[in-house]
Amino acid sequence: MSTTTAPDRARRQPFSPRAATWLATLALAAGATVAAAPPGHAVPAYSASALQAWGSNDYGQTQLPADLRSGLKVVQSISLGEHQGVAATTDKKLYAWGDNTHGEGSVPDYLQNLGTIDVAAGDGFNVVLGDDFNIRVWGSTPYSLDSVPQPIVDGDVAKVAAGHDHALALMSTGKVAGWGRVATGATLPPTSVLLGTMKDIAAGNGFSVSLSTSGKVYAWGDNTYGAAKVPASLDGRKVVQIAAGEHHALALTEDGEIVAWGSNAEGALNIPALAPGDRWVQIAAGDGFSAGTSEQSPVAGVWGSGATGIRRSPAPSGSNAVSVVAGGDFLVQGFRRLGVAAAPTVTTLPGNVFRAGTTIQATHATFGPTDTVTKTGQWLKVTDEVVSTVGTGLTYTPTNADIGSTLVFRTNATNGTYGAAFSDTPQVQVKGRLFTSISKPRIAGSPYVGSTLTAVDVSAVPTTTTYRYDWYADGAYRRTSDARGEYVVQEADRGKRITVLVYADKEGYERIQAETSDATPVVTDTPGYQVVSAPRITGTPRVGTTLVAAAPVAQPSPDRTTYQWFRDGVAIRGATSERYQVLPADAGKRLDVLATLSGTGHADTTTRSAAVTIAKAAPAIGWKAKQVSRKGAKRKVAISVVVTAPGVPALGGVVTIRDGGKVVKTIALRGGKASGTVKLKRGKRTITVTYAGTTGVAAGSVTRKVKVA
Repeated sequence: MSTTTAPDRARRQPFSPRAATWLATLALAAGATVAAAPPGHAVPAYSASALQAWGSNDYGQTQLPADLRSGLKVVQSISLGEHQGVAATTDKKLYAWGDNTHGEGSVPDYLQNLGTIDVAAGDGFNVVLGDDFNIRVWGSTPYSLDSVPQPIVDGDVAKVAAGHDHALALMSTGKVAGWGRVATGATLPPTSVLLGTMKDIAAGNGFSVSLSTSGKVYAWGDNTYGAAKVPASLDGRKVVQIAAGEHHALALTEDGEIVAWGSNAEGALNIPALAPGDRWVQIAAGDGFSAGTSEQSPVAGVWGSGATGIRRSPAPSGSNAVSVVAGGDFLVQGFRRLGVAAAPTVTTLPGNVFRAGTTIQATHATFGPTDTVTKTGQWLKVTDEVVSTVGTGLTYTPTNADIGSTLVFRTNATNGTYGAAFSDTPQVQVKGRLFTSISKPRIAGSPYVGSTLTAVDVSAVPTTTTYRYDWYADGAYRRTSDARGEYVVQEADRGKRITVLVYADKEGYERIQAETSDATPVVTDTPGYQVVSAPRITGTPRVGTTLVAAAPVAQPSPDRTTYQWFRDGVAIRGATSERYQVLPADAGKRLDVLATLSGTGHADTTTRSAAVTIAKAAPAIGWKAKQVSRKGAKRKVAISVVVTAPGVPALGGVVTIRDGGKVVKTIALRGGKASGTVKLKRGKRTITVTYAGTTGVAAGSVTRKVKVA
C-alpha cells in the first residue's frame, strides 16, 4: 500500500454546481480506448507527441511542461483535475503541473524515478500506476484516498481513474474496485459490473462509469443529476469510449456518435452537428462542458459552459488533433508532430565562415519522438532577408554569387505518423577566396600642405587592378583616395607624418590588407593669403531679411572663396552661400560668416566677419469687428485677427483682446489667424488687440474704437 503526505481536509469544501472536480483519463490516440492489460504487461502507448492547453490559467494549469509540448516524447496517458494535470510518456516518465497547494502540481521526490504507465487527476489529488502495477496517491487525500485497499494492492492494476473524492482501479482481470468517499456509492460497483469484464473506467463527482469488453456501459453512485443512470438509447449499441465530467457523462459509439446524459444545466449535453461525412473519434467531459475530436477537424470541438475561454480552441498545431482531455476549467488537446532532438551541423573554416570554392559538408538533424523519418537536405541562401534555395543534399560548394550572403543547411523530415518538420543550422557568412600575398606600398611626392602624394609599388597575387588606399596622418584616418592612389595633403596635416594603408580586391576573393607604408617626413607649411580686409555682413539683421557677405580682400587674389554662416559660434547646416535668409530661430542670436580663400600653390586661408545680433521680426496685426447681437446689456461682437511677419509663415501664439484695460478674450492663433466672440457694452469701446509674440517674432498691439449699438 502506498501513502503520501497527510490529507488536508480543510481544502475539501461542499461542491458547487460550477465547481470542477473529477476527471477522466484519456489515451492520446484517435478513437483509442485502454484495454485491460494481461498480467505483467503495461497498458499500450499512443502517438500524440505535442500538447496544447487553453482555458483558465489561474494556477498555471495551462503551462504545460516543455517535454509535453516539444514533439520529442509520446504521451501515453494524461489526466486533468480541478486545477492541475498529470501525464506519463511512453518512456514511463511522470509529469505534474498546475495548482501545487497540496503538492499535486509537482512530482514528489519519491516518485521521480517511478516507471509510470497510467495516471489520473482528481480534486487536488493524483493517482499513478507504476510499471510494477502498484498505485501511488499524493496531494489532498481525505476519505483515506492515500490508503489503497489491500485487494487492489494484491492484484495487478491495468488502469486508474479519479473523481471528485473517490478513485477507481481497473484490474488486469477486468474487475473494477474503488476507494475514497463511500457515501455516494461511487466506490461500490453494482453486481453486473463485479461479475462482468471491464476494459475502461471513468469517475465523476459522486458517480462512476465503466465500459465492458463487449461495449456495454455501466454507471453507479449518486444519481442526483442523472449521471449514474445509463440512458436507454445505449441499449444494444456498442460503445468504444466513455468519459465522466462533474455531473454528466459521455459515451462514444462504434459508429462515431456521442451519447450524453446527466446534468445539462450548462449545455454539456448539447452535442453539435458535424460536417457531412465527418465523425467523432474521441471524447472528454469537464465542469459543465464536453469536448471531442473528429476525423476532419484540425482542433477539438468544445460545447457547454464552464470557465472563460475554454470554448475557444487554439490554432491547429501540426496535424489534426488526435485527442482532447478536460479539466475543471481548462483543456488539453494532443497532436502528432515531429520535434527536433538535435539540429543539423556543417563544417566551417577558421573564423566560422564559408568560402567560395570550398565544399561544405553537412550532417542531418535528429528528430523525436522517432528518428525513423525520411530526411532531405536543403541549402538556403539569405541575402538582404530574402531566402532562396541554392542546393540539395549533404554537400554544397559556394560560388562567387554567394559571397556576402549567408548560408543555412536545413534538414527536412517526414514521417507517416508524425508529419513533417525541419531544422536549420545558424546562418554562416560566405566570403571569397584568399589572396596569396600583397606588397608593401611606398609613398612618392613631397609632403607639404597642398601637395599631392601617390602610393606606388603596389602588387598582389593573384594579380588585380582594384585597390583601396586609406591615408593617415600620425595614425589618424584622413580619407580614402580614388583608384589612382593620390592624396592631397591637408592643412590639418601640418607637422604630421603621412602613411598609406592599401587593400586589394578581386571578384571572388576576400579583401587583403598590405603592410602599412613607411611614414613621410613631417608635413611643412605652404604660404597662405594675406587678408587685407575681412568679409562684412550687409543688410538689416532682422528675422525675414536677407543678409549678404561682402567678399574679403586678400593678396594675392584667391582662385575661389567659399562661405560658412555661424549662429552663436555653431555652423549652420547648408548655409554655405554668400547670401543668407534670416530665420525665426536666429532671433536674439549672433550671426557671423567665415570665408575660406583657396587656390593653387597656396594654403587655404580663413577670415571671419564681425557678428551681428538678429532682431525679431515686427508683426503686422490686422483685425475686424462685427456686431452679431443686439440683445442684452452686453452685445456680442465677433472679432477676427490676422497676424503676419516677414519670413515667418503660419504664425502661432496667442492674441489678447481688451475692452479698455479689461481682458475680454484670449485666443490661440492657427496659421496666423484667430477669431472669437466677445460681449461688449453699448457705446464707443476702445478695443486693443495684442499679439504676445513667438519664436522669431516680437509682440505688438493695435488699438481702435468700435461702436456697439
